[in-house]
Amino acid sequence: MPCSPEILPRIRLYVRNLFRRYIACSASIAESESLDHQALTGSPTHPPEPNEGKQYCQIDTPSTSLVCDFCWEGLFAQGPFQRAWTLQKTPHPGFSQKTTWEQVEVSSHRGCQWCTLVLATRTPGAAHQETVRVTIRFRVSSTNNGETPEGIQMMVLVIDGEPHSSYYIYTSRDNPAAPFIVARDRLLQLNSSYAIAMAQESLMNCLRNHQQCSTAHVSILPTRVIDCLDPRNLKLYVSNGEKAPYVALSYVWGEPQSHRTTTENVDAYLRRIDSSLLPQTTKDAIECTHAFGHRYLWIDSLCILQDSEEDKAREISQMCSIYRHAYFTIIAASAPKVGAGFLQERPPPSSDEVTLPFRCPDGSVGTMSLSPVWRQYDGSTEPVNQRAWCLQERLLSPRALVYASHTLQFHCQTSIVNVGNAVCGPMLGQRLPEMLFRPDSRIPSPLSSRDLKMLRWAWIETVGDYSQRAITEPGDKLVAFAAVPELFARAWKSEYLAGLWRRSLTQDLLWHTNFETRFARPSKYRAPSWSWAAVDGHILTSSMDDRLDPQSGETRGCDILGCDLLLATPLLPYGKVSSGTLSVRAVMVKATWNPESSMPDLYLPTDLAPEASQDVLFPHASPVAQVERMHIGCAYPDAVEDVLEIWAVPVLWNGLRQYTAGLIVTRAGEGDQYRRVGYFHSPEDSPAGLSWMLSQDRREIVVV
Repeated sequence: MPCSPEILPRIRLYVRNLFRRYIACSASIAESESLDHQALTGSPTHPPEPNEGKQYCQIDTPSTSLVCDFCWEGLFAQGPFQRAWTLQKTPHPGFSQKTTWEQVEVSSHRGCQWCTLVLATRTPGAAHQETVRVTIRFRVSSTNNGETPEGIQMMVLVIDGEPHSSYYIYTSRDNPAAPFIVARDRLLQLNSSYAIAMAQESLMNCLRNHQQCSTAHVSILPTRVIDCLDPRNLKLYVSNGEKAPYVALSYVWGEPQSHRTTTENVDAYLRRIDSSLLPQTTKDAIECTHAFGHRYLWIDSLCILQDSEEDKAREISQMCSIYRHAYFTIIAASAPKVGAGFLQERPPPSSDEVTLPFRCPDGSVGTMSLSPVWRQYDGSTEPVNQRAWCLQERLLSPRALVYASHTLQFHCQTSIVNVGNAVCGPMLGQRLPEMLFRPDSRIPSPLSSRDLKMLRWAWIETVGDYSQRAITEPGDKLVAFAAVPELFARAWKSEYLAGLWRRSLTQDLLWHTNFETRFARPSKYRAPSWSWAAVDGHILTSSMDDRLDPQSGETRGCDILGCDLLLATPLLPYGKVSSGTLSVRAVMVKATWNPESSMPDLYLPTDLAPEASQDVLFPHASPVAQVERMHIGCAYPDAVEDVLEIWAVPVLWNGLRQYTAGLIVTRAGEGDQYRRVGYFHSPEDSPAGLSWMLSQDRREIVVV
């Protein structure tokens, strides 16, 4: 039977490709023998450059259609590829291929994934170059870098001898390359039986093998929990001190919840909760709790009487314990509101991630996918990470299943992983020091200088993170954060003062807002002016500046005479305050600034004279100083407000290094009462040093 004209070209192409592969395989064997000979004889070796001068021709067979013939017979040829792969745990120069930008561009347009990746590296400066040398290196990531899973492989792309970009390597679990590649593709169907099984595996691995993670134990249930034994017959359950494992939920409300628990419906909810009335995030959390084999679930909207201030205060005071002792916490990270849910199928990887052939040692061909190191998920844009209340819920949870926008994650005190061994880049600021989760008897006393510094940094980073988050009720600024200082107090054993600590009060006073984003001062009182909780915006601190280290022996400071607070309710010792005063004995120098500037300079006024007002505490000014303003500091206003009459109050200073930092205050009524309006520190290049303050007498003032 004569061949069909449509079949003949396919047969010819198939035979031609077989011949090309035979030639490529022969060349690889010969090249391998040549390299082995060089190794034996001691002759110098260089990364081979196969196929130099050849032209691209696209291959159409399924196993190699990802790259062109030139790449398939060059960088992706069996011998060279495997040699580079086997050297991933040792320093090596990589494997190179020399080509032209013209060839790269032509092949990219014809669909070669590798050439498309290389073409994206071309810069305007390289446009005039005719040739390009492309090198790839495989390596195993260090576990100290924070990437997971452990032993994850990476590929480094080098262009003309200069490292250009790095990629994590992963593949699917049923791919021929799976036995050789550690990382897997991301889970997208988060409510599948496979996802649940993989999440359970991560949880059990933590419980069995993580020495620095606290052990899960049967703890006292919160006052009320949801009984999820039968998801079709939900009910609220009053624990009465009963012990049992339970799950907690962290999520964004984002909208009113009409079916939250109140004093009117609580009795009905104790009999039955109609699940059809619940928002989707709550439904999803109930489904997860049941799927993971747990009976009890804690959700604030259903487990706290939302119309009872007394019940809210009592239950909020237990937040530290609730999240700290939960078997694990479900974090609905991707849900912008409670009605959105979090179990939807996740979108596939972006176009930045490319798939390439993988030459297996047994001769088979699989695929590997590359995920750019610089495009990894960090959680910063998730709705749950924009809300104030959610921070303490995440930090206090020893273990959490995070339903992120791209996949399912497992967080614990030891590591952060994408469930199912998918690529997970380093994530900072996701957990507190392990020490804070130990029983009281295992926290050292006194703390070492190393432990003190570690806890100090953790506190500063946590305040910085929290202060950037949105909060629906501004009066909850301290309340929504209260569980965090409760945890730190176990280690520091110090009195908490509305966001500051008595043990380090002079250092803690030296906070300031980020000058790039400044807000108006809140109209309602929520904290004394010397507390960062009194204002909005990202809070930063300079209290870790070595020049102002109280342990250095070079630092001096003002005298703290007293600091008193009146709590709004004794049920919340780390929460809302009604008033607060700070009494200090310090130098106080009248100054001038431009409050409309984002970071104004601080000057002494020009009318310095002994007969000036008693408030001008600089009687020893020279005639020159009276003519030219002296620059004494760089200022950071706390809020957007028109305050012109100000005084500089140095809090800490270093006479040897001629450096100081302190508060900027203005009058707050009669007598010696003032309120804080900003922060300042010495200029780096002031020729006068600290002469403007060291010769002055101290006075007692009260900051409210």
